[in-house]
Amino acid sequence: MSTSSSNEFIVPIQFISIDTDGKIKSSDQKILNLEKGAPIKDAHPFFESVISMFESRATHLKLDCVNMLDCTFDVEVITHKDNSGVIILRDRSDFYKRIQKVAQQRNQSLILNELLELKNDVLKEKEAFKTKFIKNFSEELRSPLTLISAFSSLLLKGDLDLEQTKLVEALKEQSDSIRKLLDDIIELSKLKKGDSKLAEEVFSFKDLLSSIYMNYNAKVSLTNNTFEMNVSKDVPEFLQGDERRIAQVIKNLIENALIFNDGKHIKFEVTENHRRAGKTSLRFQVHHKGTVPKGLGDKYDLEDLEKVNPEGLNFSIVRELVELLDGTLKFNEVDTNHTQQIVNLKVAYPLHEVKLPPKKKSTVEQYKFSEKVKVLIADQNTTTQLTALKVLVSTGNFDTEVYTDPRELLEAVEKREFDLILMSSSISQIDSIELISIIKQFANNSNKKIPIIALTVHTSKESMAAYKAAGFKDVIKKPYTDDELLNTIYKRLKIKKFL
Repeated sequence: MSTSSSNEFIVPIQFISIDTDGKIKSSDQKILNLEKGAPIKDAHPFFESVISMFESRATHLKLDCVNMLDCTFDVEVITHKDNSGVIILRDRSDFYKRIQKVAQQRNQSLILNELLELKNDVLKEKEAFKTKFIKNFSEELRSPLTLISAFSSLLLKGDLDLEQTKLVEALKEQSDSIRKLLDDIIELSKLKKGDSKLAEEVFSFKDLLSSIYMNYNAKVSLTNNTFEMNVSKDVPEFLQGDERRIAQVIKNLIENALIFNDGKHIKFEVTENHRRAGKTSLRFQVHHKGTVPKGLGDKYDLEDLEKVNPEGLNFSIVRELVELLDGTLKFNEVDTNHTQQIVNLKVAYPLHEVKLPPKKKSTVEQYKFSEKVKVLIADQNTTTQLTALKVLVSTGNFDTEVYTDPRELLEAVEKREFDLILMSSSISQIDSIELISIIKQFANNSNKKIPIIALTVHTSKESMAAYKAAGFKDVIKKPYTDDELLNTIYKRLKIKKFL
């Protein structure tokens, strides 16, 4: 062992001999410089307490970690019968400094862990608050949106003049925009929490693009702009993946262009980069006049968008969706007045011939019943009461009764006969899942088998599954249109009974 490493274990020791009067008889002077014959208590006040030990005839005493004269000592006191004795000082300053350093590091580590846990708790509370706020915000908006969506759709089917039609169309368009915004907020919340999963289904990419073109060509024309879509011939007709997510990416890119467009022309292009191992790499490009967003330079990637913090939910939705789909996103500022939004996605495509079943009609069937359907509406929200009531009455096919009190509702299903029940997610603070089980107990034999449909603001998959498990024949999410309500009712009724 080297000399330097050996010295680390050498502890300086000083022996001090004390006479019966507490004066220094001798000292080897290795640590403290003491004067022979001087009272030991003059060297430091600590030694005054040591002299008292001599007087109490304590024979042997050890004191650890004694701080004096900028050093830390272990002190040993040995007394003789004649009250003289020996004081042994061991300078353990380096040892105690190391101990203190280790303890300090440990304390700092504990404090850091506490801070991290506290920060994590704060983030959890913040996320929980945000989730709860979004949930409550969503639920509060869904009821008035239901009325606006359903009533504007009903009015457009009526006998309106041109000016009235334009006003109602504008109302419906704004209602649809708010509905989309609401869905986007919920969607973004799910994406950030990692609650969103991708579907893997074969779909017609050609039909999807055609639908997007029709919708945006009409929408853009209302703003005196023009919309152009170019799809390369080598783009596959069918894809296998999440149709809804891919549609969201495209729509939000176009919405970005609509918000920030300074010119009169928006061009959307779809091209294929390459195909490999059953996947196609598709490029979506939106060209328009204006910078998206203001301040973006050339080729900003996903992480750069966080720094720029562009305004609008459309940017956030696109960014999160592209990450979810394992794609890339860039914004190219072509010049001071033109922008390209570019998304590259790898999507699987079917290697065999595809024949998709025909899509269901979104329009409602027109029926004229010979016998009216007796419907019980259980809802305490006056807005959604009125919505369902007006939609059903407008067909001439329904007799409706509205109940807001669970006791009156149970009495009605016990004593009278109905053909259908529309039930809100809660009535007088009684959850509909709990209420449906009580209804099954109280209902007469005729009403035990009638379809019960939930009208709900709770739109999560878990909520949908809970409604179905509780015995609801179907679930209608708010906001809904008149066609969505009627289609669901007709689907669950035995139509032939009423024709």
